[in-house]
Amino acid sequence: MNTKQKKSVIISFILTILHALFCNFYTQIYAFMNVQNWLSLFIALTLILRLLLLLALFWLGLRSIQKNKKIALFYILLFFFNLVMSFIFY
Repeated sequence: MNTKQKKSVIISFILTILHALFCNFYTQIYAFMNVQNWLSLFIALTLILRLLLLLALFWLGLRSIQKNKKIALFYILLFFFNLVMSFIFY
């Protein structure tokens, strides 16, 4: 792996960790936003940010897979892990 691929892997891991932390505290954030009457904005922003996260992982994976086919399984697993995590904690 060259340095660009290593950076892509690190960025993918960081995005996945941030998403896992967000999903872990989703119900608390949801309750706070409901009390503050910001729930509709929160739900819309959550949907947009999750779509952007999945698109970023897809784009990083696609760029890396074009150069190194062996890393395809890693990016597919990360993508589906983030996709499923959205529904588990919803």
